[in-house]
Amino acid sequence: MVLSDRLELFHNMLQCCHTLYLWAYDAEMNLLGSSCPEESTVSALLSIGDRLESTRAYAGANRAPLLLSNEMGLMWIADPERDEKGLRRIYILGPFFMDSVSANTLEHRMAGMGLSAALQANAMRFFRALPVISLSRALEYASMLHYCICGERIGVSDMNYWESGQAVDSVSDAGTGDLHGTYEAEQEMLRMVREGDWQSLKGHMDRMSTLGTLGKLSNGDVMRQMRNAVEACITLFSRAAIEGGLAPEVSYTLTDHYYQRVEACASIAELTDVSMTMQEDFVQRVARCRQNPALSKPVRACIDYIDLHLEDDLTLQTLAGISGYSEYYISKRFKKEAGETPKEYLRKKRLERAKFLLRASNADIQKISERLRFYSQSYFSEMFRKEYGITPTQWREQAAQDKICIET
Repeated sequence: MVLSDRLELFHNMLQCCHTLYLWAYDAEMNLLGSSCPEESTVSALLSIGDRLESTRAYAGANRAPLLLSNEMGLMWIADPERDEKGLRRIYILGPFFMDSVSANTLEHRMAGMGLSAALQANAMRFFRALPVISLSRALEYASMLHYCICGERIGVSDMNYWESGQAVDSVSDAGTGDLHGTYEAEQEMLRMVREGDWQSLKGHMDRMSTLGTLGKLSNGDVMRQMRNAVEACITLFSRAAIEGGLAPEVSYTLTDHYYQRVEACASIAELTDVSMTMQEDFVQRVARCRQNPALSKPVRACIDYIDLHLEDDLTLQTLAGISGYSEYYISKRFKKEAGETPKEYLRKKRLERAKFLLRASNADIQKISERLRFYSQSYFSEMFRKEYGITPTQWREQAAQDKICIET
């Protein structure tokens, strides 16, 4: 079956559930055709800001689907078609809403966009017929569209998200997927948290991202929706971690810590980073409690404090205050129970955090070095190479190559 026939079949099947329109653009974002009866109206909305240009630039360098949103809360799915010569066409599915939006809200949003009265009137009529689709369902449609175009199966974490004024971000299951899913899937997730099973949980969260419905957690604000979803996940993880053996005071402190970090996020990438860190943090702490039940309360308190403050200046004096013992005593006891000094443990945990940041973000290596309190980038690179056998730059390149291999 040729591509045009596959796309027609795919679009007809979608129409059985939702009124979604399919658009085709050439490599320069010239419209080749669409199934939308309000083509001029929607084209005007899609062209506001730099969405068309950003979509073209993205498609020129990427193969995975891209989710776009605009000031109205409208969403589209864009997916490139490539051949041996490069980018050939770009297909766009939409628009749709992720949440119900009142007429008054839409009018208020359009008022500040400089649209003509005629365009506003046409847009309002068009909006009333648009479907409301959960993010998890939209990601499923994006996956199916990509398969129709490229014949490749991809996961949620391979897709990307873009909104005005921001760089393209990963759409991670941790940040944007359905964090509720079905009741059975949620209970399985909580069991893995209680057991400290991080490896199983990572795969399970990816599967959960395409199950169920996220529900209405905001009033038309995509970032608020995603913040609320991550915060709901924090609460679930906190309770399950306590059941798994994590001290309640530690769990509640972590909950406050990650709530504050979520509220400070300004992009999907930051939310993804915080959410993934939160998940691993809770689960690894439970795992350590189960593996090292003999750790004394003062040593456990020091370990928990260090893990929460990797980006802060930490001294032995601070840990002595946390434990209630002298610097000499807590240092000796820490070494005896944990098998390494507080300084060695802190450096190891900071290097582990650096590995994550190098893989999951585009932050400059110098910035990561400064963020994790290394004296200089050269010292950071030296410690990283001593611990892992390669430099931070080599690790980042290797992680990027591994991702490419998985995608292909």
